[in-house]
Amino acid sequence: MSISLCMIVKNEEDVLIRCLESVKYIVDEIIIVDTGSTDSTVEIAKKYGARIFYYKWDDSFSSARNYSLEKATKEWILIMDADDEFEKKDSDKLLELVNNKNSQTYVYFLRTLSYSGDRPTFESVTMNLNVRLIKNGKGYKFVGDIHEQIVPPPNHTYHSQDVKVENIRFYHYGYLNEIIKNKNKRKRNMNLISRSLEQNSNNSFMLFNMGNEYYAMAQYKKALEYYMKSYKSFVPQEGFSSKLMLRIVSCNQVLKDYEVEYKFIDEGLKYYPNFTDLEFIRGNTLMGQGKYLAAIDSLNKCIKMGEPPVEINELVGVGSYRTYYVLSDIYFVLREYDRAMYYCDKVLKLNSGYMKAFSKLSQIMGAKKFTIDEMKEKFDSYLDGSEGENLYLFLSDVFYSQNRFDIAYDYTEKAERICEDKYNMSKIYYYKGICLFYQKKFNESYNLFRKIAERDFIDRAFYYSALCSTFNDSISTRDILIDNPKEIPDDKKYLVYMKFKDLLEGKKCTALAEGVKSSQKFLEPIFNLLSILLKMNYFEEFEKGLQLLNLIEDDNVLLYLAKLYYKNGYMDLAYKEFLRSIKIYDRIDVEGLEMMKQALYFNNSRC
Repeated sequence: MSISLCMIVKNEEDVLIRCLESVKYIVDEIIIVDTGSTDSTVEIAKKYGARIFYYKWDDSFSSARNYSLEKATKEWILIMDADDEFEKKDSDKLLELVNNKNSQTYVYFLRTLSYSGDRPTFESVTMNLNVRLIKNGKGYKFVGDIHEQIVPPPNHTYHSQDVKVENIRFYHYGYLNEIIKNKNKRKRNMNLISRSLEQNSNNSFMLFNMGNEYYAMAQYKKALEYYMKSYKSFVPQEGFSSKLMLRIVSCNQVLKDYEVEYKFIDEGLKYYPNFTDLEFIRGNTLMGQGKYLAAIDSLNKCIKMGEPPVEINELVGVGSYRTYYVLSDIYFVLREYDRAMYYCDKVLKLNSGYMKAFSKLSQIMGAKKFTIDEMKEKFDSYLDGSEGENLYLFLSDVFYSQNRFDIAYDYTEKAERICEDKYNMSKIYYYKGICLFYQKKFNESYNLFRKIAERDFIDRAFYYSALCSTFNDSISTRDILIDNPKEIPDDKKYLVYMKFKDLLEGKKCTALAEGVKSSQKFLEPIFNLLSILLKMNYFEEFEKGLQLLNLIEDDNVLLYLAKLYYKNGYMDLAYKEFLRSIKIYDRIDVEGLEMMKQALYFNNSRC
């Protein structure tokens, strides 16, 4: 059997290579229908031997999708979007489906694992089913301008084998914040859904989809309004109905209407007894309410239920590692550290890429007085070399926060060896640079900072780059400070650093700003610089840097200074500055009061 990959695209140069690389070994032809790209999308597709067709966009995904199907010449059609990636480990499963000569199936729904948030992580992934494989020449078409649905040809007699669901995975990156923002997907989607609702205001599927758009924008009250309108026509057998129930529950959870939340959880479990997602949400809500025993009971039910059927599952891991994580969190709160560690261990044995579990494990081991080296040994026991660079960077962060810059650096090295993402490579150079910086290896640190390409990390590295020159006379940062102005971040950091240099050289300094309002914008850059100096234990330079606070006018400076001392473990100094902030400026906040109490307790315990 042979496979045609059919895609509709527009301005996908940033993601198309990843998509095509993931399937180029299993497809026999690539059909690209371009709807108006102005970037290098078409050129990239041609390099993979794609057949290119052009389609004038008419605000209908189904029309464009059907046009791509018409161009396919192979026996099976694989449907993907440019921001999808096929899980290569499932290649044999996919090929087994299309090579099964006895199969009477025409359409396969396969799993899509969608990432959301800023970066793709296991914590942000949700699961959905999408049409991925279609038998060519059988008359199946898509309908609907958006969230298109597959339908059989007219007068088709349905058989139970026609459509099947299989556990074959695709990853979808289209819901990541940057992609949504760049493509303005929300506005486009809502316009198309609104047009459909104008034709039929009671279309429960489109009401559900509109609710999803508001849900994605965190407008939960508005989302719930659409979900409840859709629920008026609730039919349990509809493909989206289980997700509708889940969304109603989730909205009520966020809006803290727990009575309604629990009502719909119970109702949902009557329709879908194996819908572990609902019980999992109940367990989390009970935990949030401080009802720990009830939460434990609910979460243990999730483990007994196991992972729900793929047709209704959305929250990945609710019958296993994700639930074990919440149990670990509860026992940690209850200070039952051995049980907390037991469940954390179960999480990481099932999913070593679940970063939250590493964070929780570090907290547990800290409470159990593990040494830093014992922590590293424990972390490494879960790693098998298949982890992505994001996990290694996360582990680097854990040890960086413990001031073990040597261990943190080792993890950045592992991340660099496997990294293929340009943004992450800049992140890696930044992480490696600061680890070397705090080990006082200024030449090596500076050379890494100079390799950073992403503007975000250039800005973050500014102080470190400049301080490399301050602490090592053999390094010149003239190109950053003068010759290459595009690499200078906002002028506030630059001005603060230049004033700091003057202070080190014993020069008199004029004010950075006059008046409280204009001074406020300098608070963050000044305290960022002071934090670096304090973390390095460069106390003489730190004392000089403190004079920067005399160059602005703000009544919060002593409060911020107290918090800085507290976060770096100088409890006696922190307490004194909290007192001065109250006496001189009458400034304190809730966080400051809690820190002040902890600092006093710490100081008294040493006496």
